[in-house]
Amino acid sequence: MVGAFGVVLLSTGLVMAPSALAAVPTAPDNITIFPDRDFISVEGYADHAGQPITIEVTRPGQGVIGSATGTAATADEIAAGNPTIEVNHPGGLCWGAGGGVQVTPDIRPGDTAVVKFGGTAAGDTTTQDIAVTDSVLEGSRLTVNGRMGTGVDPANIEQRIVQPDLKDDPAVGRRDVRALPGPLTPSDQGTYSSGLTVNGQGFTAVYEFPTPETALTASKGQLRAMAWQNTDGDGNRQGLTISEFGEAGGPGMGGCPAPAAGQGPLSPTAVTAVQNGDAVDVTWTPAAQNPGTAAIQGYTVRAVDITATGGVRNEIGKRTSDPAATTMSLPTTLAGKRVEVRAITQAGESWPPALNGTTAPGGGEPGDTTAPAASAAPAGGTFTDAQTVTLTADEPGSQIYYTLDGTDPLEGSDQASLKSIAYTAPVEIAPSPTPVVLRYVAFDPAGNASLARTETYTFATVTGPGAPTAVTAIGGDRSATVGWTAPTLPPGAAPVTGYQVTATPAGPEGGAPVTANAGAAATTQLVSGLTNGVTYSVTVAATNAQGTSVSAPVSVTPAVPAVDRLTVTGARWRSDDFRVDGTGTVPGAVLTLHTGSFTGPAINTGTITVNPPAAGAAAGTWSVRLRNGEPPRHPGTIYVTSDKGGRIGPVTVR
Repeated sequence: MVGAFGVVLLSTGLVMAPSALAAVPTAPDNITIFPDRDFISVEGYADHAGQPITIEVTRPGQGVIGSATGTAATADEIAAGNPTIEVNHPGGLCWGAGGGVQVTPDIRPGDTAVVKFGGTAAGDTTTQDIAVTDSVLEGSRLTVNGRMGTGVDPANIEQRIVQPDLKDDPAVGRRDVRALPGPLTPSDQGTYSSGLTVNGQGFTAVYEFPTPETALTASKGQLRAMAWQNTDGDGNRQGLTISEFGEAGGPGMGGCPAPAAGQGPLSPTAVTAVQNGDAVDVTWTPAAQNPGTAAIQGYTVRAVDITATGGVRNEIGKRTSDPAATTMSLPTTLAGKRVEVRAITQAGESWPPALNGTTAPGGGEPGDTTAPAASAAPAGGTFTDAQTVTLTADEPGSQIYYTLDGTDPLEGSDQASLKSIAYTAPVEIAPSPTPVVLRYVAFDPAGNASLARTETYTFATVTGPGAPTAVTAIGGDRSATVGWTAPTLPPGAAPVTGYQVTATPAGPEGGAPVTANAGAAATTQLVSGLTNGVTYSVTVAATNAQGTSVSAPVSVTPAVPAVDRLTVTGARWRSDDFRVDGTGTVPGAVLTLHTGSFTGPAINTGTITVNPPAAGAAAGTWSVRLRNGEPPRHPGTIYVTSDKGGRIGPVTVR
């Protein structure tokens, strides 16, 4: 019927086929359930590293009440001891990820967590019924009481207190203390004693600390109760439940779905609207609701103006309190309007509403529910001058709205906000001392809204380049060879156009600096015109269109290179075969053989160079062999000179 609300009913949610179970994992694989935080951690499964992995939570009589699908950690991450995947914990997946039920399940004792790869169950763990209920502090004794339900193995339980402040207490020296089944026993990790006894459907853990101060510190920690399904031969606890006293359930991080108790209804689907004389006939298909959410009480149907006038959109609507309704007739016209259908529960109306996909007779595509995609060019980034930004949508006829003050261009999820600006021409964004935030959204002719997009345009202060680094200077004869690493340009800096190397006499007597210029791509430069024996302070300056940045100075003292030392180890002549061997202390030195004197005629016509010394040797070798009548007669004696200044002679030729 149409009119008042009916009786409030609570739904138990969808009852789906139960997930096929496997078995409690065996080490190193494991599943840990934190029911108070609705958080699950999976370890191991290295043979499935990097593969898609699904975590399902099932409840007897209801089937799957929560699921998430993601990608398992890499083999290296698993080998390093990292979780294979986590759900409802910072850094992990939200419940509902990968197409799962969009609800954070309220995990309770008896619920089972199942790990699947490729749809096949690889392991499961049943949530154990164990929890801390209270604690009592009496001097140096702390007593922790708890609940333990049917099915919990009393040999597989532990009570633990996590308190980081205990690590600075010499009586404990770590961030937690624990009690295992048995009488009070001195801990092997501190100077306290602990024990745990089971009494019917409960347990009591007792801690005896050496001082009341340590007991007080422990009492302020987080109280946990742990139970596990199996203990293997190596003492590994398999199928672990960790109950955390005082922890709240629900989404473990921003953006995750609400629990069933906090969720409104889902909107219906397949909405159609047909003009029938002076009325619009609307039909829809009820949506399958998330498990555990409240029962549907009825529906509202509205015809809403697509275009606002003076910030106001007119609408006409009706409500039915029939939860099974699938039709409604509105006394209006489709022209210029879109039709919205919302489901109603005790939690309120569904949002966003279901849309008919028709803006007016002949307009749009009936049943169009595909959202357009919007984009901006150029995209946000760091710039030094004004930007002209073009906004586009991938559906013809789409209308784009935007804001430049950081506010949301959407009102709700399907209409432009009052502060938004209709896009008619490229947006001019002028340089600003603070980032300019452009937010925009597109609506296609059927009224579908794109995802709201955000681009941030930051305008950097135009600056000079950074200073060159890693400057080196090697002295030569009245010169220095200077090297450097090009600077990293800060945001907004223009490219380097060149470098200037300056060598300034560093002594008290001073003197005029000597400079040399290098191109933009250079990283070395020879500075000539220096005075041997004078120490110079050398800097390298990088220049661009905005300015100059100078490196830290380095010192260098030019000097005449030391003369190399030569030896002749053999000189032999016979007709058509003349050979001379020797050593030199400067690899690469070029040698010349002379007759008569050091300045006499040269015997060799080719180049003789000193080789690099062998490992452990102080000098390199050189050798020359002349044939075919060179020289034409026995030279008697020879003289050897080096382009590095070394010489030896006369040397008798055998």
